[in-house]
Amino acid sequence: MPEIPESFHADVHGDTVIDADQLVRITSLHRGFLYQHLYAAACLLRFATAGMHRLLVERDEDLEAVLPGRHLYLQVKTRSRPLQWGDVSGAVDGFAAVRARHSEGKRAGQPQLVIVANVPPGPQLATKMEAADWPGDVTVLTPQAAAPEEWLPPAWSDLEEGIAWCTREAAQVPFSSLAPLTLVWKLAARVVYACTGHGDQAFTADTVEDLHEQFVKELQAFPVLAHDYLPQADEPELLTDDRVRLITGFSGAGKTAWAAHAAQHCPEPLTYFDTAALAADAVAGGLARELAGRYLDAEQRTALPHASGLDLLRAVHQHLTGTPVAVVLDNVHRLSAAELRQITQALPTARLVLLGQPRPDQTTLTAHLSITGESLNGWSADRVAQVLADAGAPADAATVTRLMTLTGGLPLYVRNAALLAQNHYAHDTARMCQALTDRQHTAPTAQDLILEEIFEGLAPQAQTTASLLALAEVPLTENELSRLARDAGLGPRDCARGLRTLAGLGILQRTGDGLTTLHDATRALSADYTPHHTDTQHQLDLALSGILYDSLTTPGRLARWARLLARTEQTDQLLPLASHDYFFEQPFAVDLKPTLQMVADDLTARPIDRFDALNALATLALDADDAAAHKQCTSELTALADTHREDWGIRETVVLAGHQMHQYAYDCDTKALNAAYLAARAVLPKNSAARRILRYNQAKGLYEAKRYAQADTIALNLVETYMAHLGLEADDIVGASVEQVAARLSGADTDLDDCKRLADCLALRARSRRQLDQPFGLAALHALKFYQLAQAWRHFIITGQDVVDDFVELGDLRQATELLDGALLPAAQRQALADLLLAVRAQRAVVLAHTGDFATAHTEIDSLLRYQLPPRQTQEINNQKDLIEQLARIERPGPR
Repeated sequence: MPEIPESFHADVHGDTVIDADQLVRITSLHRGFLYQHLYAAACLLRFATAGMHRLLVERDEDLEAVLPGRHLYLQVKTRSRPLQWGDVSGAVDGFAAVRARHSEGKRAGQPQLVIVANVPPGPQLATKMEAADWPGDVTVLTPQAAAPEEWLPPAWSDLEEGIAWCTREAAQVPFSSLAPLTLVWKLAARVVYACTGHGDQAFTADTVEDLHEQFVKELQAFPVLAHDYLPQADEPELLTDDRVRLITGFSGAGKTAWAAHAAQHCPEPLTYFDTAALAADAVAGGLARELAGRYLDAEQRTALPHASGLDLLRAVHQHLTGTPVAVVLDNVHRLSAAELRQITQALPTARLVLLGQPRPDQTTLTAHLSITGESLNGWSADRVAQVLADAGAPADAATVTRLMTLTGGLPLYVRNAALLAQNHYAHDTARMCQALTDRQHTAPTAQDLILEEIFEGLAPQAQTTASLLALAEVPLTENELSRLARDAGLGPRDCARGLRTLAGLGILQRTGDGLTTLHDATRALSADYTPHHTDTQHQLDLALSGILYDSLTTPGRLARWARLLARTEQTDQLLPLASHDYFFEQPFAVDLKPTLQMVADDLTARPIDRFDALNALATLALDADDAAAHKQCTSELTALADTHREDWGIRETVVLAGHQMHQYAYDCDTKALNAAYLAARAVLPKNSAARRILRYNQAKGLYEAKRYAQADTIALNLVETYMAHLGLEADDIVGASVEQVAARLSGADTDLDDCKRLADCLALRARSRRQLDQPFGLAALHALKFYQLAQAWRHFIITGQDVVDDFVELGDLRQATELLDGALLPAAQRQALADLLLAVRAQRAVVLAHTGDFATAHTEIDSLLRYQLPPRQTQEINNQKDLIEQLARIERPGPR
């Protein structure tokens, strides 16, 4: 024996052992036992391949394999020199007794002795093995010899070779949840335990399957929902007739929660499989295990080939033919387009719902799969209001809309924002939204953490492109974006490259009319990448305002343009806009009050500019029913007029008189009101538009002062005057659609402002006669047509609500419902008139109650009360709730 180095004799503490020979004997003994146990583990790994019935350890031989029609006795030996006759003689001679037992029928099957050794036979043994009297049922298996049966593991030269062979074999075990090497050591340890005589020393097919940790039940279940599930807007069905679907959304979009909730109500069995914890090359095999565990019986699983990955998945699918199979595959963005395509091809009859985040190669993936990607739409405004209310941070409709813009309505982001408002902003959601918009919040949000990782990985041109779209706020054409990009120093190619990158990651969205915008959830973060130099920012604001001015008729652009005018202090364009009736129909008008106030307070500004600013502020106060603010603005207008009367023209005279008359109406001073009217009329041309406007303001003031009969008389006269002015007869309106009336007004001289003024007069007449309890015919309905022509949507909706009440009073619930659902609700939604939208919905709930649909009515009213409302509107909605309760009691009276 070669000399053993001194260092080998040292124990773990560095001390040399006393008896080196003893150490050699100990290590050799344990090496031999481990080799034997590994070989037994190898037989267990080949159990199914061999078709084995049982594997016994430490009985008549080290191992016994009981197979159909035969019984193998395995003796495993390790030596550090060639195998000698003396090493095997005892086993060969002793096998005669075993052979006799089989011959006598006391044991079943044909016996065979296999001596497994890690070294080749020595010369003497080799000679004996070649002799004619060597037993035919005795085989010596060495690393240089072939196994007598194909399934039998080979003999290994050393432990390392044995471990490597077993690990490769363990990797082929279907459905094992253990890593291959872990499985090898588990099997070896189980063999050691059996060799001690404890427990059963026989391994059978059932126990082997358990030892391999081959799951025979579904391993993964849909995640448990952390909150009560709140459906998203216009949710798709979980399962459709499409074989493969791709549902994408940023992390936090609620994809998994949507699938988990929908699965609870799905009549078909579903298999959920999350790829997140697996390497890409392990997904196919893992999915095969899931499907086999759910759909295959023990016999079918046993018949599966020793394959892995896609081959195993295809083999499982062969057993699924004719069985309806549906799979929700989660986090598929971790797989390449090619890998996903291979999985879908391996399951050609299964329906697959793929959930994942947006990905750069998504276009390639959907093209290869011949599908169109889908996405969830986030929560509706009602759901967002509910989450905020539940968090103790309720918000008004405008703030809810703002939060939806900041978060995209994505559930995780909304819940996180609600907690932020609760814990860091004293339950003030509006203040939190402002901090998020300004990027001045100090507490991190889930949205920041998720999206910042995406943005930090973007190329500079993509970051700049995103920042420009965030600056725009409204969708742009590619040509408009290129114009803006030039001012930011970004060339056309870089801009196009940035667009492609953003589109692949789901940051970019394209509208049906070819416009490009950002996903709402990314807008605030994208703004962080806008150039922050003051001159550059101002230059970009001016460039954008010029771009938007060229196409103000495109929806949403007027609001953004007006805000840009305010931000860049382009008051020369803002003030004329704010003097137009159309301005006060817009929900953004109130947002410009600070800029208007700045001009009004600037004593160095031109008097006409201060006048226009004060007029706008007074009109906004009038619309808000803020008598104190209106009185202050009217007082300042009067003082300004007294100082600069020589600068005023017809328009200013009418404007000032209008506000003064409204102020007198507040005080119910009709004498002063009429005096102001007469004084202004005296300086206005006869039969002029200015006189008609002044006359209407007089009538409106009289109505506010409760002089309904006088208001009605004036309104009727004005209706006749405007009709004649527009060249219309009553027959042109009665029974005509809006389009037909528009066709009759298609002359070049028609001013749509006159349509709005005619509508005002018709609506005033209807309101006056309601107060007088006198019939007003079709005046209100005709007013709706002209408001619609003039696109005066706020007045259209308010007047329309009065008409709905008229229909309800007449008992015509069908007409009331059609007007609400077909005209008023769509207008409020389309024009983003959040305050009116809630009022219309509350009215609709009452109409539903009148029809007997109390459940829907209650649900609607309860949804509205989750918003933070002004006291007057809260009281109004509570009154409507009480009315619904009364109607329900009348419909379902209690016991007498």
